[in-house]
Amino acid sequence: MALLNNPPRGIMFVVAVARLGFDTSFATSLKEKRSVKQSLIKKVTNRFQVSIAEIEQNDNLSIMVLGISLVSNDARHALSMIDKIISFIEKLYLAPLEYWEREIINLGQLEDPFWTIEKDEQMIDWEKVKNSTSKTSNQLISQLNKEGNRD
Repeated sequence: MALLNNPPRGIMFVVAVARLGFDTSFATSLKEKRSVKQSLIKKVTNRFQVSIAEIEQNDNLSIMVLGISLVSNDARHALSMIDKIISFIEKLYLAPLEYWEREIINLGQLEDPFWTIEKDEQMIDWEKVKNSTSKTSNQLISQLNKEGNRD
């Protein structure tokens, strides 16, 4: 936990992940389990901007395992969000939460940009690209219309 008290300088990209295990032994069919899962996923995604999906034990009636992920630029914020999501899910009580684990992945700053433009390289004229693409699309539509009239 020293990382949270004194985060290293330069960390700009943090991914928080959590795995949540629910007891769904009350479900009498996979359809009932799926209904609980979909309800839970919908309520979480309506409230929080996260990715959430069933990740394990898909065909097991008695267990549901969900994975949650989010991206932030601060480890404390990411952990706080994961904790809020877990608390929210527990309060919904759609299924008993039996276990959970979470992890923070610090990816740091991007050292090199995704691309560089050398002085010798020519800049792309995006208007030219757009116009040539539009002409090609219009020509294709015109050709399809002509072929359609032949039949």
